[in-house]
Amino acid sequence: MARKDTLLARQPIYDTKLRIFAYELLFRANHQLKGEIDGDSATSLVMLNAFSEIGMQNLVANNKAFINFTRNLILTPPPFSSADVVVEVLENIEPDTEVIEGLKKLRQLGYTIALDDFVYASRLLPMIALADIIKVDVLAFSDQQLEEQVKTLKQHPIKLLAEKVESQEMYNRCKGLGFDLFQGYFLSKPVIVKGRVTPANKLVVMQLIADLQSPETSNPEVLHKTISRDPSLSFKLLRMINSAAFRRLNKIESLYRAILLIGPKNIKHWASLLALSSMDDKPHALHEQTMLRAKMCEFLGEKICAEQKDLFFTVGMFSMLDAFFDTPMKDLLASISLSDEINKALLTQGGVLGIVLQLTIAYEQGRWGDIDWRGMSKHGLSIEDVKDAYLRSLRWSMDASNALSTSK
Repeated sequence: MARKDTLLARQPIYDTKLRIFAYELLFRANHQLKGEIDGDSATSLVMLNAFSEIGMQNLVANNKAFINFTRNLILTPPPFSSADVVVEVLENIEPDTEVIEGLKKLRQLGYTIALDDFVYASRLLPMIALADIIKVDVLAFSDQQLEEQVKTLKQHPIKLLAEKVESQEMYNRCKGLGFDLFQGYFLSKPVIVKGRVTPANKLVVMQLIADLQSPETSNPEVLHKTISRDPSLSFKLLRMINSAAFRRLNKIESLYRAILLIGPKNIKHWASLLALSSMDDKPHALHEQTMLRAKMCEFLGEKICAEQKDLFFTVGMFSMLDAFFDTPMKDLLASISLSDEINKALLTQGGVLGIVLQLTIAYEQGRWGDIDWRGMSKHGLSIEDVKDAYLRSLRWSMDASNALSTSK
């Protein structure tokens, strides 16, 4: 676990095929939650302790990690493997002689160098010459200004990263302009086109998920019958349960036995995740984000009401349904028979379920200042509980992702 004064989250960075290229790691210190954190040596110390106590593998698996480097870190680099780290140079660092020499040494050590929140200026040319990646805040420019920035920067042998990409339309535009990498929350939002008919394969998945959420499927025999209607799903579910991710000593040969051993609630969760994973028009990163959010909601919900932790998982998982089906959440919920409590959480983030969902989304996006920490304490949640739930969910989602991949 990380130090008690450290909060951290990660934000994915995608390539042009919407595969995860890397993660940017976000850090805050608990005692500074009320304000913005500047890039001083204290924050650097928090970051170093977080890495030494949590471990890179637990945060980003086999991907690279973008890390904000202060001036101090550039001049005195930490003992990270250059194969794992992208040095992200903060926008307020001036390219004086010491900084340029520090960046040259980092390049010699094999580090990838990225320039954060970049706005072109001739005085920054020495930095551009040493950079591999330049990050551009696409919301900071008009359309014409953005085109001019891209045209100017593309004259240099660098990759361009568009950050704060908040919609599919913005992603398409940035891709068309020539950006190579993308960062933002556009994957978690639906692409709604009026008048478009939902494809038949998505309707089948939607109906299956609706059937799985029926109260009747809490009965093992009814659940077995529901899943067995789809032989492919039954086969994938058994293969996943017998995969290394579940670490079972004895192989489970029948779906009904799996339901009895693992429990109807868990089987319903896995069957729903498998059904969503069959939607090949959505990137794998969206599935990973869904699993992380669902599990974090469950871990937090277990602290509040252990008997209803499955409801918190369901809320976390279903909070991404609109992105999978490219349909407004209100319309989707009209076709699924869910409790009023779950509907309220998904539509307005109301009730205890909604409060946990709101907390989870804010944390995963690194918006710690938006979290009502005092309000959380009324529900028995501490900062440590929230941080621990996030880290445990990261590890679980990695195992779950492997299990789902094995089942395909």
